[in-house]
Amino acid sequence: MPAPVRRLVCVSLNAAVDKTAAVAQLVPGEIHRPELLSVVPGGKAINVARAAAGFGLMASVVPVVGGHAGAWLEEALAAGGLVARPVRVAGESRTCLSVLDRSTGRLTEFYEAGVVLDADGWAAVESAVTAELAPDPDGTVVVVSGSLPVGAPEDAYARLVRLVQGAGGRCVVDIGGRALALAVAAGPWLAKVNAAEAAEATGLAPGREPEALAAAHALRQAGAGMALVTRGAHGSLLLDEDGAAWRVGPAPEHGPYSVGSGDSLLAGFLAAIAEGATPAEAARRGSAAGTANALHPGQGHIDRADVDRLLPRITVTRIDR
Repeated sequence: MPAPVRRLVCVSLNAAVDKTAAVAQLVPGEIHRPELLSVVPGGKAINVARAAAGFGLMASVVPVVGGHAGAWLEEALAAGGLVARPVRVAGESRTCLSVLDRSTGRLTEFYEAGVVLDADGWAAVESAVTAELAPDPDGTVVVVSGSLPVGAPEDAYARLVRLVQGAGGRCVVDIGGRALALAVAAGPWLAKVNAAEAAEATGLAPGREPEALAAAHALRQAGAGMALVTRGAHGSLLLDEDGAAWRVGPAPEHGPYSVGSGDSLLAGFLAAIAEGATPAEAARRGSAAGTANALHPGQGHIDRADVDRLLPRITVTRIDR
């Protein structure tokens, strides 16, 4: 039996100040006076840590931060009860803005580029991750997710996978593009990506469930121990460590605040694994968490009552290739 999951270390190479706002109607070329709905420390890995902590799973963060916005991020992480080992670099941490058009229910997102991660900054990231792993490597899962900042090595995430697993830990990757293909080749414990990212990394055509399942198999054949491919409102597909395929969902409800739902799904999955659930059951619980995230603004701030209400309505079914 593998060691239990006792804690998470969530690495955010491009941490952000995430703002969610709403307007009555988004009209190009017009002045808008939005209602600010939430401001939280963001970046996919931080969203995972916040949601996981809400489920009772110990989580710390290694964020790369810079400037005044980076100082705010550090303070906000501490105020939210998340332990952080920040890596400070030159430049200014980015702000990411999501605007809800209430007339359509659609989100429009504006993502800044963020800091520059030079060679010294990268070395500091590796040192910080090593230090976070040291107390309990076999009980630690390291989550690496989100975009790479300017200056980061193309194989940055692959290097982190090798570092973590070489130290006796387990690594989860949730990234896209060439960085995903390289990271999967390094053999992570879990690759959790959306269907478009899975298709791009494996060179397969995106499409419906059969295509997403083929991409999940390709990710596992390329080196991932498990593959969890999300399909938005259509649910997700899981290939577990034995190669068994599972269909999870679809989501029983559809909220307007979808940003961070994939991160919340991953947090729910890992929290369930920590409690002893099978990967298939963990994916079902993760689906409830991701669905609940979309019901309210503030990525990773999940109402447990929503999860409990949604969970009985989410199915998990064994499927053939």
